[in-house]
Amino acid sequence: MGAVDVLIGYELRRVMAKKRVLILTAAVFLTEAGLYFVLTRMPPSLTGPLSPYVWVVGFLAPTIGLVQVTSLMIGSTVFSDEYEAGTADFWLTRPISRSEYYAGKVLGGLALVCSIVLSYTAFSVGISWFAFGPQSRLDLLLTALPASIAAALPFYAIGLALSEGLRRGMLSTVLSTLVFFGSYIFESYANVIATFTGDRALLELTRYLPTWGSVRLTSEVVLRGLSGTGLPAGAFGPLSGLSGGVSVELLLLNAAAYT
Repeated sequence: MGAVDVLIGYELRRVMAKKRVLILTAAVFLTEAGLYFVLTRMPPSLTGPLSPYVWVVGFLAPTIGLVQVTSLMIGSTVFSDEYEAGTADFWLTRPISRSEYYAGKVLGGLALVCSIVLSYTAFSVGISWFAFGPQSRLDLLLTALPASIAAALPFYAIGLALSEGLRRGMLSTVLSTLVFFGSYIFESYANVIATFTGDRALLELTRYLPTWGSVRLTSEVVLRGLSGTGLPAGAFGPLSGLSGGVSVELLLLNAAAYT
């Protein structure tokens, strides 16, 4: 087993033991479970046409913010925890190169992000199949899964950069979280102002924010794939709004607990 493989396994075990990462990961699955519980309580006349596509609701819910902040939390501890604990010197005195050290650490954190995305996807499909019967258009996952991982990468990279630059776990976590919420809030206000004023330049400015493409990518891929299914336009609109509300609330609670 090579040095990079050893570091990937080490990083997976180390990050999975972090309480804040465990809380956010649990929040992802609790969000999905809560959404499906609400859907099972709705009249069949409302959920009937959507039953074969209910997996979309649970799959998209974490991509509105939870998976991005989870990626931030993972990335912001990859290097900083090693510097604080003094284990970075231990690794760098072993018979491994600096490039192997960085590659193993980065790939280990990325492997955990991918594992979380795969896990909540399987959970969403499984619980929707159990509660609402066979699901349709699961072939969309072939493009939606890579899109979900790609949506998390910008914030994972931001967390990594702050982790290496600041070398303080809590400080890098707080600042990377502020980057997400600052971008999210600014984009929301900018969209409202641009809608009323017709300021196209302001809308163009929001395209450069890290949240602009990240929170839209997966939903765009899935909903465009569903455009030929005969579902009415905006069929998932209220459910997407519910998903977003639950996700943002959980994120704020987590930020309050750890900042």
